[in-house]
Amino acid sequence: MSRRAVIRWGRSAYETDYALQLEREAAERLGLEWRLCPSLVPPDALERAGALVVTSGVRVDAGALRRFAGDLVITTTSGFDHVDLTAAEAGGIAVLRLPQARRDAVAEHALACLLHLSRRLGPQLEASRHGAWARGALPAMSPRSVRGSEVLVVGLGVIGRRVAALLQAMGAHVLGVDPGGVPTGVEEVALADGLRRCDAVTLHCDLNPSSEGLLHRGALALLRPHAIVVNTARGALLDVEEAVRAVTEGRLGGLAVDVFPSEPWPALAVDHPAVLFTPHAAGYTEELGARVAEGVEGALRAWVEGAPLPHRVR
Repeated sequence: MSRRAVIRWGRSAYETDYALQLEREAAERLGLEWRLCPSLVPPDALERAGALVVTSGVRVDAGALRRFAGDLVITTTSGFDHVDLTAAEAGGIAVLRLPQARRDAVAEHALACLLHLSRRLGPQLEASRHGAWARGALPAMSPRSVRGSEVLVVGLGVIGRRVAALLQAMGAHVLGVDPGGVPTGVEEVALADGLRRCDAVTLHCDLNPSSEGLLHRGALALLRPHAIVVNTARGALLDVEEAVRAVTEGRLGGLAVDVFPSEPWPALAVDHPAVLFTPHAAGYTEELGARVAEGVEGALRAWVEGAPLPHRVR
C-alpha cells in the first residue's frame, strides 16, 4: 500500500472534467498521487491506496473496506449513509464529509422552494400559462409570508443552521429538532409538537436508523392543511408517495422534494402546482467543483500533516 496514493471512486453525473482536474491538482499540491476510478464497482486499486474519495453514488460497504488498505475515506457529500461506519471503525478507518461544499447551495434551494410554495407561485404561473390574469383569485390561493410564520428545521448541523439563520433574517420564528441541541434564537421542540405548530418543515438531518421514515404517514397527518414540506436531505426520511397524496387531497399545502428513496425516482411526473420535484440538484452550482476540491485538499492536508481531521463522522 502507498500512503501517497489517493483513489477517487465514483463520478457524479454533473461533475465536469475541469472539476475533477481541480481535485487532482489539489492532491498533487500535497505530493499525493490521484487516480480516478469512475465505475460504481470497487476498483482493484483499493488495495494499493492510502486514501479514498467517494461520491454518494457508490456503496462503501464492509467488503470494500476490507479490501481497502488505507485509513481515510472522504465523501464529497454532506450525507454519509453510503459508507458503512461500523466497518470503517472496526478497520481503524477515519470517515470525513464535506458539508461546507454544498451548504449555501442547499440552503438557498430549500429556501427557494419554501418561498415558491408559500407565495403560491405555482397556481399563479399555471394561470398565466393559460392567459388568465388571476389577480382576483389571489385570496383563494392564500399566499403566505415567511415573516411571522413558524418554520420547523429538522437537523441543525452545518446546513440546517444556515437555513435557520436565513429564515430568522426573513422574520420567521424557527423551531428546531436536533439531538445535539439547537442554536441561539431557535426554539427547541419535540418533533410531534413542531409538526403540529409549524407552517412549514424543512429536513436537514442525517439518515440513520432513528431518522429513517421520519415523516411517515402518521407524522404527515400532524401537519396543518396549509403546511409545506421540503426535503433536500435524504430520500428515505420522507414517505414521498403519501406526501403527494396529502397535497392532491388537500391535506397538505405544498411539497418540495430533491432527494428520493430511490434515484432516479420513477414517479416524477406529478401534475400539481404545489408539488416541486428536482433531480437531486440542490447542492449543485457552477462553483461546486472548486468547493469540493478545496474541501478535499483541506481534508488531505490534515491527514498528511497529522492534524485534527475536519468534519469527521467516525
